[in-house]
Amino acid sequence: MLIINRYIIREIFTTLVAVATVLFLILFSGQLAKLFSQAASGALQADTIMTLLGLKSIANLDMILPLSFYLAILLAFSRLYKDNEIAVLSACGISQLTLLRPVINLAIVFALIVGFISIYLSPWAQDKSRFLIKKGEATSDVKALTAGRFKETPGGGGVIYIENTSDEETRLRNVFIQRDEDDHQTLISSAAGYQYTDPNTNSRFLVLEKGYRYEGRPGTEDYLVIRFQKHGIRLVDKELLDENRRQKEIPTSQLWDTWRANRHDRKQREEKYSQVNRSMAELQWRVSPILLCIILGVVAVPLSKTSARQGRYTKLGLALLIYIIYTNLLNLSRVWLEQGRIHYSIGVWWVHFAVLIIAMLLFAGPQTFGRFFSSNKNN
Repeated sequence: MLIINRYIIREIFTTLVAVATVLFLILFSGQLAKLFSQAASGALQADTIMTLLGLKSIANLDMILPLSFYLAILLAFSRLYKDNEIAVLSACGISQLTLLRPVINLAIVFALIVGFISIYLSPWAQDKSRFLIKKGEATSDVKALTAGRFKETPGGGGVIYIENTSDEETRLRNVFIQRDEDDHQTLISSAAGYQYTDPNTNSRFLVLEKGYRYEGRPGTEDYLVIRFQKHGIRLVDKELLDENRRQKEIPTSQLWDTWRANRHDRKQREEKYSQVNRSMAELQWRVSPILLCIILGVVAVPLSKTSARQGRYTKLGLALLIYIIYTNLLNLSRVWLEQGRIHYSIGVWWVHFAVLIIAMLLFAGPQTFGRFFSSNKNN
């Protein structure tokens, strides 16, 4: 029996590596294209792309790994059915429930790994990636400016255009800036520019050289022209981090403390999208990947049952449909919990329980129901 268990675990693990690699590459390519697009538009600095790519990949592992594990079990057992290996094991007295034991053991170990990622690693990666994005927005240095494109000025309220940059991308050439002031408009054009940081105050300035500054109201002749050799414009820094971080970026311990401190506040629980409801919804969402691994592992074993004439991928469509419905119901329950429509004791747990019931029905099979109904009829 130990040999059979090792054989099944090896089959699942080999398939898991292949499936997880494919899904990860799909996610990797999509994220990479999105980040390059943001860098091309000037929203991100080019030197942070690979770091952000790694962090965002880590943040999505808690949903990729349960799906990979689910499909790996399905495909591994489908191959065993197709090659009549399950038929041979059944002839030797090994039932489907016996084959489930190594799957559950592997699922528990895998769920612990996914749980660590979901509860600790994913929030950390989300928080770090957001910090890098906000830091890039706050820095807004010369490297973030794309030559030949209009870009919003740091702090908003205008646009900046540069014709080109130096080879080291430290100096700007042929700069045009338009800014909307309180009661007038300012246009600035200069031959060159660079960024300067005051060592005493850490204030940042965009220093323009050899240009003109025009101030006035559009449509009137009341305007002012100033010629300058050097002109400094202070850059307004944005906050590196928002005060109200998104729920998925908050550490799990902080979410737990928030919920524990306010769980008896009836008024807060009844308020739509209150902090206590959002904290509990996020906590339950982070625990869900752990249950996903175990429950989907149980579902995959009876779902993979095929005849030798059927292909290995016969049940793949149905398996994906179950997964999509499962995760969509989890998302729906999460929103209901955030809105206070359902109690936290129900939360997303009812979805896991419903899918577990489906798994038990799949194990029972149509023969069990047939015997049940026939016995009732005879009575």
